[in-house]
Amino acid sequence: MIRIFLTTIAIAVAAIATPAKADTADVWCFTQQTGQQPTETKRCGFSQSGGNVSVYRGSIEYRFTSEQQGKLYTRTNGYGGIVFQSPNGLLRVFWEQPCNEWNGCAGDG
Repeated sequence: MIRIFLTTIAIAVAAIATPAKADTADVWCFTQQTGQQPTETKRCGFSQSGGNVSVYRGSIEYRFTSEQQGKLYTRTNGYGGIVFQSPNGLLRVFWEQPCNEWNGCAGDG
């Protein structure tokens, strides 16, 4: 009985001590600097925790904190994805692969 009690306490303490880690979803994204053509749309990673967002594009991580929203960037949630925009440019995230003339549209058979 004591052994079960101590095991339960150890699990509870480990759960409290371990910080929550957001899951990363596979998405599609591109970036575009102000005045430039957009980059190629490619697979990216997306995670969100507590209103803070990270987008992983290759070896680059883009972080958007909830405290900076409306100050350093705007966030527009729309059907099919999110746009993060700053004076320097934008990052567009798509939940599914967007349409193009070579690959068709997301969800096509």
